[in-house]
Amino acid sequence: MEKFKYYKQLVGAIILAGIMVIVALRIGDIANAIDAVLSAFVPLILGACMAFVLDILVVRYERWLWPKTKFGWRYKIRRPLSIILSFVTISLIVYFIARMAVPQLIHSMSIIVSAAPQLYADFQVWIQHITEAIPFASNQTIMDTLNGESFVKYTREWGTKGGSYIVDTMGSVLSWTLNIGLGLIFAVYMLLDKERLILQGKRMLKAYASDVWVERTTYVGNVAVKTFSNFFVGQFIDALILGVMVGVTLWLFNIEYATTIACVIGLTGLIPLLGIYIGGVMGAVMLLTVNPMDALLYVVILEVLHQIESNVIYPKVVGNSIGLPGLWVFAAVIVGASLMGVIGMLVGVPLVATCYKLLMADVEARLASNEGL
Repeated sequence: MEKFKYYKQLVGAIILAGIMVIVALRIGDIANAIDAVLSAFVPLILGACMAFVLDILVVRYERWLWPKTKFGWRYKIRRPLSIILSFVTISLIVYFIARMAVPQLIHSMSIIVSAAPQLYADFQVWIQHITEAIPFASNQTIMDTLNGESFVKYTREWGTKGGSYIVDTMGSVLSWTLNIGLGLIFAVYMLLDKERLILQGKRMLKAYASDVWVERTTYVGNVAVKTFSNFFVGQFIDALILGVMVGVTLWLFNIEYATTIACVIGLTGLIPLLGIYIGGVMGAVMLLTVNPMDALLYVVILEVLHQIESNVIYPKVVGNSIGLPGLWVFAAVIVGASLMGVIGMLVGVPLVATCYKLLMADVEARLASNEGL
């Protein structure tokens, strides 16, 4: 019997080694298969994320629309009407910001592009003055790099690469547009059947898991939902306050495009920590086409307001709601941006905050248990 057990372990080890060899030899095909499967689930993942964000508004509209009604036509139309109002609210916000910011950004970029030849000519004159005033600045390698022929050569190379990049980007945009459209449909179905989905999930947990695992899973889910909801609501309020502060201050200093820049700052402020810098650069580009001194004053004003926002407003509005120290917020933004770009910035902070809360609760429970011993 012991001998049979030994041979059984040996056969198992040989089979496992064979599987590992096959995986190593066909790792490319396996990776492609996994990527294809994940790509097929992208619309569903997007839909679930959009349903979660929309549900924040849907819940609040349902509290306003006949909250005590439990039957009848009002009860039947309350959920669909709340979903429609949520879509309308988000669409109006996006339209208002796009209406204010996009035309001015395009106008500013067109001014910069049209002024580029004159700027380059002025740059060449400035370089010539520098080389005449400072002898070691007239290095031949530097001059060859900055001359007109080299500039044209680099521009052509960038243009060639840019053409292929634009084609790839258009393909990605079309693909993501389709995925977002399918995700929106899936999100609507999820919101309409929210209670049924939650009930089915609980029944499946009770059927296939122990009571301890059901309790733990429910606790983790409640913490995650509460943290993510508080984060998105707090981040939106913080971005709105920052946008209003920037708009009012720029208006008081009589700086051009105050309303447009406020909209841009409010939109990019939804991105934790880094959003204000992205919006700040866009606002500076607008003002550089009007008055460079206004752009400089704007940078100073924005930095002052940013310090007030990050040290006074953000900790009270967002920090307290998610319970995550500033160090881990910064780490979550950096890692999330590296992994998933802007989406990673938005998801990284509440995800880390959820893990942080669960870890701290477990640490406290273990320490209390040890102290009791």
